[in-house]
Amino acid sequence: MAVTLRGRSYRDKLVVAVAVLALWQLLSLFTPYWMFPGIGELASATRTAIVHPQFQPYLTNLSDTFFRLAVGFVLSVVVGSVVGTLMGLRRNVEAFFRSWVVLGLSLPAIAVAFALVISLGPVEWVPILTVTVVGVPFVVLNMWEGTQDLDRDVGEMADFYGASRYQRFRHVLLPQVLQYLFPSMYWALVVSWKVLFIAEVFGSQSGVGYMVSYWFSQQRVDMLLGWVVVPVFVVILAQEALRYAEHRVMAWR
Repeated sequence: MAVTLRGRSYRDKLVVAVAVLALWQLLSLFTPYWMFPGIGELASATRTAIVHPQFQPYLTNLSDTFFRLAVGFVLSVVVGSVVGTLMGLRRNVEAFFRSWVVLGLSLPAIAVAFALVISLGPVEWVPILTVTVVGVPFVVLNMWEGTQDLDRDVGEMADFYGASRYQRFRHVLLPQVLQYLFPSMYWALVVSWKVLFIAEVFGSQSGVGYMVSYWFSQQRVDMLLGWVVVPVFVVILAQEALRYAEHRVMAWR
């Protein structure tokens, strides 16, 4: 049944993708290619971006972006998971961090990017810091709400049988927290990518966002989108990989 459902899910995604591409191509027929490129023009722009000799090589910019994305994503997940879990387990931790989480969720990502770039300058770790500052509250919120729904009876049973702290963590807390960790990782990945893109546009000297900013100044929508195609595709694949990992890890449920 799982294989059937998974296959059906992939077919549904394929149908949606084909419909979106068909609509894209239809709309492109009514606009100049440099304003709204068709599928062919977009593929050509992507190829041009890959072999374009100006600035740094394509793979260098791409690797800079994904290095920042990976570091910011990992920091967001680790810090957010620890803080969110502690907030769900301990009242004093919840009372201390609650207002900070609300504040973090309320801050616009572009405002955080601007503030950090202005105060710290366009240095390498500013985009990473921006991703972490914006991404952590989303992970914290999901883990906090999830941890509040943990089955307390299982914990009491572990206490009754004299389970050690490690046993309680390994066999009671971790299996229940994992079901909230994966959705938190989905949020963190999507938020990290969007925030990193903004941070690179305004405060970086390399990366996909930096090149998009350049082509924006040239008024070339086709080249702008050409630089985005591959990173977006990689992020989608990363999300699917996370979903696959979730199915494998949570199969016991």
